[in-house]
Amino acid sequence: MAVKAVAFDIDGTLYPNWRMKFFSFPFLLSHLSLVMNFSRVRKDLREIENISDFRVTQSELMAKRLGVTAEEAASIVEKIIYKKWENIFKRVRPYSGLQKALEELKSRGFLLGVLSDFPVGNKLNYFRVEGHWDVTMSSEDTGYLKPHTAPFYTLAEKLGCRPEEVLYVGNSYEYDVKGASAAGMKTVYVQWQGKNVPEADLTIRNFKSFVKNIEFLLRED
Repeated sequence: MAVKAVAFDIDGTLYPNWRMKFFSFPFLLSHLSLVMNFSRVRKDLREIENISDFRVTQSELMAKRLGVTAEEAASIVEKIIYKKWENIFKRVRPYSGLQKALEELKSRGFLLGVLSDFPVGNKLNYFRVEGHWDVTMSSEDTGYLKPHTAPFYTLAEKLGCRPEEVLYVGNSYEYDVKGASAAGMKTVYVQWQGKNVPEADLTIRNFKSFVKNIEFLLRED
């Protein structure tokens, strides 16, 4: 089935991971315990089915780890993880070639989407690619994190496509490639070493000649 939409993860996909790690180092030193607890909670959340309210459940799990109330935990995550950490993106440059790739895909009539495990926030504005998207969403809004198929199905639905008509681009083999593949999407794995993995239809190192490299996937029926 021909591709009608191309969708992207954000973190580590639209920019080289090393850049974010470099600029995040002072933040991580200041909030190491919080970040580690948050990472453990997110890991736990990936194992839970039928979450009625994602943010509430996340806050309750964080509260237990931090020894505070759920309301206090929610405030801490919002202010430090979601807002303060996001400000670092102002200093992170996206991959060279990303802007050109998005413009070319858009000019050819493809729908463009974003699906991130984190709130999209202002990241796309910081990367100066905010005007290209038909759909931007966080997997949190579906009550599940990747690699659960629910976020990918919701993405396809919002794009007005079948999952098989969506090409998903991400840098995580476990979350992006496996999740999108399980939902029936074609996948592109962004991996700086160019290491191929079975579930990915294509592995790329960066966004140079991106559209040319994925051409065979766009035309595939």
